[in-house]
Amino acid sequence: MKTTQILVMATLLVAVAACSKQENTEATGQTPKAEMPVMEKPMEAKPTAMLPNEIDPSDMSGNNVEQDGSGKKVIYWEDPMVPDRHFSKSGKSPFMDMKLAPRYAE
Repeated sequence: MKTTQILVMATLLVAVAACSKQENTEATGQTPKAEMPVMEKPMEAKPTAMLPNEIDPSDMSGNNVEQDGSGKKVIYWEDPMVPDRHFSKSGKSPFMDMKLAPRYAE
């Protein structure tokens, strides 16, 4: 019986505290704080510096780019998980530790 009374009192105190908090924000004109801000547009990560073997993404000439054995012209090498960063040589990605994939001229 005593345990039930303690649980009822604890529940009542939590309810009173919640109502008190709501009244305080209404009285002062403050709005309750949101847990996470809503972003209209996702922020775009911009590279700060060029990495070794990285080339300018606007350069689609394929000059000075290591070619593979397929016979097709490789324009650049990229990490499939970070496709906006282009590299001049094959190898491992500095971002995801996976093999760079070639992108061919059409």
